Amino acid sequence: MGKLTDWHTHCYLPEHRSAEEVELQKRRNVAGSGQANPDLFEASLNLGGIEQFVLVTLPSFGDTRQPHDFIAEVVSKYAGRAVGFASVNPADSGAGDEFERAVTKLGMKGLKLSPTYMAADPRSKEWFEIYEIALAHEVPVMFHCGGAYTGSLEFADPVLLDKVAMTYPDLKIIVAHFGQPYMEQTAILMRKNENVYADISARTHRPWQLYNGIMIALEYKVAGRLLFGTDFPVREHKTAVDELRNINNWGQGINMPQIPEEFIQELLYERPLSMLGIAPD
Repeated sequence: MGKLTDWHTHCYLPEHRSAEEVELQKRRNVAGSGQANPDLFEASLNLGGIEQFVLVTLPSFGDTRQPHDFIAEVVSKYAGRAVGFASVNPADSGAGDEFERAVTKLGMKGLKLSPTYMAADPRSKEWFEIYEIALAHEVPVMFHCGGAYTGSLEFADPVLLDKVAMTYPDLKIIVAHFGQPYMEQTAILMRKNENVYADISARTHRPWQLYNGIMIALEYKVAGRLLFGTDFPVREHKTAVDELRNINNWGQGINMPQIPEEFIQELLYERPLSMLGIAPD
């Protein structure tokens, strides 16, 4: 058995998020405690038995600019277990320089962008300049597409990434949260572009949606590129693992196809960081 790997988790301090953003999340019923300081993060990791993980910088938009130095410091406490993904807003002056610094000086192994939160087209010129940097350093780019509690849904469809994936076939792309609610579009994107992956973070608490998404991925034969994730603190690590293990229980008494147990095991334990060419220091 391989290592239990969380491909999408967060750790932050209260000052990394504005009071307005926190209030908006509550008002729009975003799941989770919203508390993710290093002590809570470590306790949740240990309880969940997470062996390796990707610590994702909060997406840069509005007043949210989580320091990359903070992420690097947290990652350094988990030697051999963790990698950090940076986040910059391509529209910001100096975004490319900060991304370069995060990779070359702080050891970041990837990048998180969000067309939805950043209210921007991922096919625009300044975004392609950022992709060139990621390609040069051979690090993957994670995208939050799909639904969000703020930003713009105009650029939420994962299909917008098709041009990116075609232009850069050697760039590894991760669609966060399975592109929810656009899971069929995400699966089609993955089938057409073999450099596209998707994580299931923040989906385990929506069993009907996740069940359908996984079934779609199995039917399209792209489920081998699905990645487990929690999106902590949206889900505690153990909670997310348990919810995935129990995904077939939601419809007891209903004669529905079952997600194979062996696939669930593979999703949890056979999705190492090396799948996308990255490794902890």
